[in-house]
Amino acid sequence: MRNPFALLGEFSLRTRTVLAVNAVNSFGGGLVLPFLWIYLSDVRGLPAWVPAVTLALQAATAVAGGLLWGAVLDRFAPRTTVPLVMAVAGVGTALYAQADGVATALAAALVYGLGISGVGTAMRFLYAGAASARERSLAYSADYAVFNAMTGVGVLVGGAVAALDAGSRAARFAALYLADGATFLLAGAALLWLLPKALGADGEDDGSGAEPKQRAGYRDVLTQRHIGALLAALAVCSLVSYGQFRSGLPGYLTQGGALGPEGISGAFAVNILVAVGAQFLLAERIQTVRRSTVLAVSGAVWALAWALVLLAGLQGGGTALGIALAGVVLLSVGEALVFPVVTSLLNDLAEENVRGRVNALLSVAVSTGSVAGPALAGALLPWADGLGLMAALIAGCAGVVAVAVRLRTTLTARADLPAPEEEAPRAAPGSDAPAPAAAGTGPAPEPAAATAVPAAA
Repeated sequence: MRNPFALLGEFSLRTRTVLAVNAVNSFGGGLVLPFLWIYLSDVRGLPAWVPAVTLALQAATAVAGGLLWGAVLDRFAPRTTVPLVMAVAGVGTALYAQADGVATALAAALVYGLGISGVGTAMRFLYAGAASARERSLAYSADYAVFNAMTGVGVLVGGAVAALDAGSRAARFAALYLADGATFLLAGAALLWLLPKALGADGEDDGSGAEPKQRAGYRDVLTQRHIGALLAALAVCSLVSYGQFRSGLPGYLTQGGALGPEGISGAFAVNILVAVGAQFLLAERIQTVRRSTVLAVSGAVWALAWALVLLAGLQGGGTALGIALAGVVLLSVGEALVFPVVTSLLNDLAEENVRGRVNALLSVAVSTGSVAGPALAGALLPWADGLGLMAALIAGCAGVVAVAVRLRTTLTARADLPAPEEEAPRAAPGSDAPAPAAAGTGPAPEPAAATAVPAAA
């Protein structure tokens, strides 16, 4: 098997630049990831409703802001838009360092929610400009691995800083939020300087002198063939994975005493390790597998994972822990497979004049699933000792498989399995499928039925 790090040498300067920026941002985000509730309530001494309202306001602003940034990315050059996104996010998280009252906490939530909503959208937008189908797909996989790895490192460093016996607690936490803000500002400055060079090295214009793009709206995006179905499937994928991993899984396994806090902490650690490892081990291999097959395999793997979690909840002690961790491994592998692949497919299908909006809707779909997950868990966990929730999740996974099977019969061969070195697909306005490969690449042959990835079987 090839050294996964050797793949970095195959990426264009543009892709390597965005990956490096994502690494810095993810580390900064990890520094403060677990702490907002603790910081506002315990450290700043604000009423208990303040962190709850702050998080809700931040999430609501992120959804609305994501739609705004998607439209902006479709109209203005990345060199202008992306550093602005980073600056707003950086100022927002840095404002939390001064959140010693209700007004400052809510102001920080508004600014940070507006900024962070555009960061993921902007990163995916930039990866979509990769020169080849192989690079685009591998870039989304590498992005997922870098995000998880650097966020995990940031969490460890942030925890160590918070536990230091130096200065006041408020000063230590404020320093973490200022450091997070600095990573965004550093990323924005780097992109402002490097992005024109990266685009020029790849033979692209940064858009500053280009003709205005054809006007389009979110309705135009949702009426494109396959886009709406894929976004809905992605929301379900997020609900049965991200959304439930942080709510339904710990709620179900702890309410009956199957696992304690230590077991749940171990499950979270396994999730990060497996998600990162699966990307490094499988990212290149899944380039030879139909995307519809990857989606179907992920749904089936998740269904098996939740069946194991269901079984673990009926056990106790070491048996429950072992079965639960097996389920977590499968959940993590499914996440590592499906999200980069569906992201790449959506960007292949997207028309150039709405690519920003497509990536914004992608963020909204994932966020919707993540927010709906706790709500679903809260509603169904009390019913039949959580069996209703487990049944609903397994049914949702089956729905993902059904969508994948349908997509296999309707996607073009080039969209379902692009030829590795062909030009990254760029859909022509008004078309249902990606544009043909550049001259000289030859027609993509109808691929044979792909074998499911062994590690996810």
